[in-house]
Amino acid sequence: MSKQVAMLEQHFNARLLNRTTRSLNVTDIGDAVYHQCKRVLEEVGHTENLVAGLQGEPRGLLRISCNMTFGQLVLAKALPEFMARYPEVRVEVTLDDRTPDMVREGHDLMIRVKGLQLPDSSLVARKLCDLPMFVCATPEYLASKGVPDCPQALRQHNCLIFVHAENAHQWLVSMPGQTPEPVEVSGDLRANNSLVVREAVLAHRGIANLASFVIAPLVASGEIVPVFPQARPECLAVYVFFPSRESTTLKISRFVEFFEAWLADNLPQTLTDANTGDS
Repeated sequence: MSKQVAMLEQHFNARLLNRTTRSLNVTDIGDAVYHQCKRVLEEVGHTENLVAGLQGEPRGLLRISCNMTFGQLVLAKALPEFMARYPEVRVEVTLDDRTPDMVREGHDLMIRVKGLQLPDSSLVARKLCDLPMFVCATPEYLASKGVPDCPQALRQHNCLIFVHAENAHQWLVSMPGQTPEPVEVSGDLRANNSLVVREAVLAHRGIANLASFVIAPLVASGEIVPVFPQARPECLAVYVFFPSRESTTLKISRFVEFFEAWLADNLPQTLTDANTGDS
């Protein structure tokens, strides 16, 4: 990297970075060169998209930002099929649970698990599917600590919290014939990754509220069971976000169409879906 920067500085006959033993800062000239080169690359991308649109085949680099666990367990399985269908598209994936600045970081689209009510945003959002959540535990934990006889009884249990969920500390369990009320929960583990929470559940540490795609294979094997099997699950949703409608190119639209159909066929909506072992 240092050699590449040095070659650029020699080419422009100007310092692009100020270097010390402890810091590295972009100079005003370096910042101007970066933004100009970025515009040139964007124009190259637009040209690729124009040619692709005229030929009817998407091509070029598709930059995707996605939630960490959803990307690992779901998106990772869908991508090989998409890339086999559209071999002229290259894919760059960033998995991150924070919300990035899409324009500044150069993402073409962002996939996020959100509540059904979206906050105001300048981004364009499209809902791809619902994502049911299930309060769950191991049979061993429930045998040891007892099965909650109502949602409010969760307050007496060790509830394991996935902190990035919008419903992290208030779980909504809709029992038949009852008005659902959020239950304030707490426990000895809070984690920013639902796989960490799932491992604690498997270690019989407590009860968690996790998405269907995270636990469905383990429910099928009997390692995890729903705590309230008759309850209607609380739902989040999978959304795709774009910086603007004008930025929606052929490669983006083809991926969104593909992924929406793939989710409909592969993402478990219940814990008894026949294909949960593949999701």
